[in-house]
Amino acid sequence: MKSIRFRVIALILSMALLLGGCGVLDFSGYFDKLADMFGPVSFDNMEYTRPDLSGLDGALEACLESAADGKDLDRLVGDITTLNSICSAFQTNYLLAFIHYSIDMSDTYWETEYNYCAQQGTKVQAAVDELMYALAECSLRGQLEAEEYFGEGYFDDYDGESLWTEAFTALMEQETELVNSYYELSAQALLMDPTSEEFFTTCGAQLQALYVQMVKLRQQIAAEAGYGSYPEFAYEFYFDRDYTPEQAATYLADIRRELVPLYEQLYLLDVWDEVYEPCDEGQTYRFVERMAAAMGGTVREAFELMDSSGLYHISYEENKYDSSFEVFLPDYMVPFVFVNPTKTGQDKLTFAHEFGHFCSDYASAGIERNIDVAEFFSQGMEYLSLFYVDGTEDLKALKLADSLCVYVEQAALADFENRVYRMDTDALTVESVQELYGQIADEYGFGDAADSRSYVNIPHLFTSPMYVISYVVSNDAAMQLYQMESEKAGSGLDCYRGQLAVQHNDFLTFVKWAQLTSPFEPGHVKEMKSVFEELFQ
Repeated sequence: MKSIRFRVIALILSMALLLGGCGVLDFSGYFDKLADMFGPVSFDNMEYTRPDLSGLDGALEACLESAADGKDLDRLVGDITTLNSICSAFQTNYLLAFIHYSIDMSDTYWETEYNYCAQQGTKVQAAVDELMYALAECSLRGQLEAEEYFGEGYFDDYDGESLWTEAFTALMEQETELVNSYYELSAQALLMDPTSEEFFTTCGAQLQALYVQMVKLRQQIAAEAGYGSYPEFAYEFYFDRDYTPEQAATYLADIRRELVPLYEQLYLLDVWDEVYEPCDEGQTYRFVERMAAAMGGTVREAFELMDSSGLYHISYEENKYDSSFEVFLPDYMVPFVFVNPTKTGQDKLTFAHEFGHFCSDYASAGIERNIDVAEFFSQGMEYLSLFYVDGTEDLKALKLADSLCVYVEQAALADFENRVYRMDTDALTVESVQELYGQIADEYGFGDAADSRSYVNIPHLFTSPMYVISYVVSNDAAMQLYQMESEKAGSGLDCYRGQLAVQHNDFLTFVKWAQLTSPFEPGHVKEMKSVFEELFQ
């Protein structure tokens, strides 16, 4: 069990994943009293202030001195609390800038503010990382790992030397600049058809060149950090996964063998009408509203908070960021949902997905979640929605077809990333990356339908490398909720609600705790194939 008291200061190290898309951000607050101080605050009343980091160096120095002295726990906790408050204010305002910029990417004010916050992120990360390593060596370490502070064994990952050398910091700053360039290009491309030749020969071509730059730089980052490959670095540094890239590769091979042949037949099935069925904002909203009311308990309470405080944005905007996500605003102790709608029936499931993240953060006060665990709650909510809203038969067929697409298409992207980041630097060119994507599209059964340049339309590849495997493994676990609910009404919901406040951060530990089957279990993918075959029969 981990206390929420200092979780913000620990999670600041995840800031490099900011703007990565759905579920990337699961930040939590640090003062228990904040909930009483602020109460539910409407989003419209949240005031953005450009983060003031003038006190960061002094606060860090005070912490380092108290840690080195190692004699006064109260003094050290007080110094950490001061630094923690600076980090919390930084994260809150960073996320507010992110949300506003995402709503209208043509707004130059919010573009400037977001870029400013992003540029400061590396400085904050480096400061917190320095503190973590100092606390790991502090004589008060055992007391700091008490439940009311960081939690048992928290500093095990900080034994040894910090990665944040001058060289490493400089490389991370370069990465931030490239990510900002990605958002600038994305904003330029908003009014273009992302499948058109006009796009691919202008913004698309620039994005291809930028992606090669990013891969080469990230290979340098991994090497500087002492890792043999970028996948190994990202799995540990960003995602803290309890499975390896090698385990994932075996799982992806199973998906290619077992599920791709079924996937290739999917488009012959009459399940896609709901994708093209017009759906407005009101219909999308009412779908999740009815679902939450039927589920009751914590789910209903979370929806009521989201609704009454305006903690969501699901309307169509011409210049809206082309992704959907949920974030937790630590100074206000509330989540926020952002959906970029397609004006089709798919929006109902997208809103349910992000609301699943909202429920998880609401129930656990924004507890730190492993990305794979966080995605279990979002995808699980999609599956459960099919049982708790009337008249969803067409949507159910769509979701199950979509589930098979998640398995295969996200597995293809995960495989693509793994192979790209293992290419020799000299061999990395726009042409070789495009050729590799075309090859993988063929291997996963959608080569005939995909332009080999279309990978540039996937935000995660640019902003959150090695993230997409989380969609696959979490979808695997979440689909088991569908199976449970199908066999016995209420059993899937009971499992879901029973895990909302669970603090297990490791995915495989979480799956075991929830009495679900690990995606990596031998023969498991073949069993899932049988489930799909029965469902689509």
